[in-house]
Amino acid sequence: MTNYCHLSYEDRKNIEDGLNDNKSINQIAKEINRSHSTILREIDRNKIFSQPSSFNQYKNNNYDKDLSCSRLAKSPYVCNGCKSRSGCRKERYIYYARKADDSYREVKSEARKGINLTPEEVFEINKTLTPLIKKGQTINHLYINHSDILDFSKPSFYNYVNNGVFEFGPLDFPRIVKYKKRKNSNKRRTRKEREILINRTYEDFTKYISEHPDVNIVEMDTVIGLQDESDCFLTLLWRKSKFMLIFKLESQTTDEVSRVFNILQELIPYEEYNRLFQVILTDNGHEFFDVNKIECIQSTGEYVTHLFFCDPHMSCQKGMIEKNHEFIRYILPKGSSFKNITQEDCNLIMNNINSLCRDSLNGKSPYEAMLFLCDEYILKKLNCYYIKPDEVILNDSLLKY
Repeated sequence: MTNYCHLSYEDRKNIEDGLNDNKSINQIAKEINRSHSTILREIDRNKIFSQPSSFNQYKNNNYDKDLSCSRLAKSPYVCNGCKSRSGCRKERYIYYARKADDSYREVKSEARKGINLTPEEVFEINKTLTPLIKKGQTINHLYINHSDILDFSKPSFYNYVNNGVFEFGPLDFPRIVKYKKRKNSNKRRTRKEREILINRTYEDFTKYISEHPDVNIVEMDTVIGLQDESDCFLTLLWRKSKFMLIFKLESQTTDEVSRVFNILQELIPYEEYNRLFQVILTDNGHEFFDVNKIECIQSTGEYVTHLFFCDPHMSCQKGMIEKNHEFIRYILPKGSSFKNITQEDCNLIMNNINSLCRDSLNGKSPYEAMLFLCDEYILKKLNCYYIKPDEVILNDSLLKY
C-alpha cells in the first residue's frame, strides 16, 4: 500500500471506470494500490443522489411505486455499471470522479480557513492554558499534559495564536534566543593545550562511542552572564535522558570546575559515579583544561572518565546541551547578571527544566527519564526533585521573590 491517504484525481477516475465496468471493490483496490476500506469510504462519501423521474407519474397511472433498487443494497452501493441506468425510474446513486475530486478540494480548502473551535472550547483553552503559558511552559509540554483540550494539530494551534483566537498571543511564548555573530580568533593554541587534545579530539570521541555504543555520554558547557562579571554556570547534561545539572561558578576557571567535580565525587557513590560519568564531551573552553581533575577521582587519582573536546567553533557537536541552554535563557535572558544568583536558584532553574515534558522522551520529563539511569536517592543528594506539569515555570517570574 502507498504510505499516504489522499486520493488523486487519477485514482478517482480509475474508481469510476472500475465501477462502470462492474469490477468489485477488491479488484479496484488492487489496481490503484489502495485498501478495500479506502475505496468504500470514498464511494460512500462522494456518491451523488438522483431523484426518480416523475415522467411515469403523469403519463402512466400504473407506474412502479417501489422507488428503491435492490442493486443499492449491496456493494458497491451505487448504480455505476447498471445497463438500465439511463431509463431507470428509481432512486439512484452515481459516483462521478470529477465531482468527487471537486468536493475533496473544496473540503481541503475550507479546512485551512476559519476556526474549527466552538466558543466553549476556546473558553476552556483560555481558562486552562493562560496561567500555564504565563509560567513560560512550552507548546510541547502543554500538548503532552493537556491533550484532552488540545485535540488539534500544533500548526493549527500556532495559526490560532497568530490570528488572536485566544487571550494569549505570540509574545507570551518564550522568545527565540539570538546569538551574536562569532568573532574570528587568530590565537594559536599553546603547546600545552595541543598536548591536552591528544587522543581527546572529536574524531577520537566518535571512534570511541562507535566501539562502546552503550556508554553514558555527558555533555558539558558553561553559561555566562554579563561580560564584565566572572560569575557563570557549569552545566552537565546526559544525552540518554536530557537531564541537566546546573552549578554556580564564582569564576570561569579550572579551579571552579574542579571544585564541582570534587563535590560530585563526594556525593555520588563510587560505582554510580563511575557508571554515570563514563564519557564527557565539552568545548575548548580554557576552564576545562585541567583534565586530570575531571577524568580522575580527585581523592585517589584513579582514572574513570574519558574526556573529549569538540572541534573549534563547532558547538553543534554537543547540540543537545546548547539546545537545553535556551530554557535557561527563558528565565535569565542574555545580558542578565548572574552575580546575585545562588546555588539554590540554580537548583530551582534546573528542576523546572528537568520537569518539562519532551516529545523526544515519549512525553516524559528528563527527571523521569533519569530514573532509568540512577536511583532517586542520588538525585535527592544532588538537590533534584520533580515538579508537577502545571506548576512548571520557565520565565523570569521564577526567580522573583
